[in-house]
Amino acid sequence: MVQMLAPIGFPISPSFAPLRQWSVLQVIDDDGSSVRLATGIISGTRVRLTSQIELFDRRQVVTRSGSVYTLEGPPATPEQLDAQRSRREALLAGREAADVTSEYA
Repeated sequence: MVQMLAPIGFPISPSFAPLRQWSVLQVIDDDGSSVRLATGIISGTRVRLTSQIELFDRRQVVTRSGSVYTLEGPPATPEQLDAQRSRREALLAGREAADVTSEYA
């Protein structure tokens, strides 16, 4: 059984949310395809990992599930990425991720 990466935390999709201290990660999905996901902070200190990015347009990201994220402020600093690491790694469920934020910033 193939388990595709999926958004976590939104009970209803599509949704709209701001994303702070954001970054873009490239991961290999269970089917072997390379996908890009946005990650960052929503509502206080909660780390969000989105479903696959379908459209990245300036300060907004639209995901495969139809959710729209507004990117607030600059991308995450190395220190902020490090602070998010344990939760992000849990959400990635052991998958390796490459930071490709510089292609979007």
